[in-house]
Amino acid sequence: MSRHHRAQKWSTHSPKLRKLIEPQLPLRCVNCPHAVMPGDKFQVGHITDAMDGGTPTLSNVGPSHDYCERCARRCNQSAGGKRGARVTNAQRRTRSNSSKGIRAW
Repeated sequence: MSRHHRAQKWSTHSPKLRKLIEPQLPLRCVNCPHAVMPGDKFQVGHITDAMDGGTPTLSNVGPSHDYCERCARRCNQSAGGKRGARVTNAQRRTRSNSSKGIRAW
């Protein structure tokens, strides 16, 4: 978990939002096309990531499978991992190009 999400303002929202989302199930997973059904384990996932200006409000979050049987993956963790890889790889490309004297577009 990132330092950003360990901050108290983020860590206290998830349990509260989970209680608000749970009675509304079944809802579509925010990371895959399948529904999160009542009784399924789920995490609270962002529709717009915090890095992109998303807020932890009910209008910007939804259920995300803890483990989706149909996708055979952990939806929320997989989405976060992909996002982290994009950020890390972009930083590496920028560093390696600048060390070779190649300017960014």
